[in-house]
Amino acid sequence: MENGIELDTTEEQLNARDKQSKMILRNEINYYVADTDSMVGTTSDLTHLLLNELSGFANKLSQANSLAEMRTSVASLKNAIGIIEGKVNGNELIFPYQVKDPSDVIEEVVQRANGVSQLIQEQSNQE
Repeated sequence: MENGIELDTTEEQLNARDKQSKMILRNEINYYVADTDSMVGTTSDLTHLLLNELSGFANKLSQANSLAEMRTSVASLKNAIGIIEGKVNGNELIFPYQVKDPSDVIEEVVQRANGVSQLIQEQSNQE
């Protein structure tokens, strides 16, 4: 019996424990690191920074005619995010995906992207 619910199989018990472990971890992140809204805000800020820098890089790179111009086109992007690689290599920064199994990270992305896309498509089909 788990939280007042009788589970039939070992697999169901493992799934329930996994969900409970994730809930505990999420609560700890919320308490010790940042609440969900703050995490979303940070993610949004980073997404906007990357989109802006990548857009500028693509525009400059598309106009480059020489290797020197190609190198110049990447300067802004390097200034904005180049420090990250050194911090990761120096173990000053560890991203959550780095402590997960890479195949699990990709599978989560696939499941969430497909799930959201399916809901959007279903809504579009109803209109």
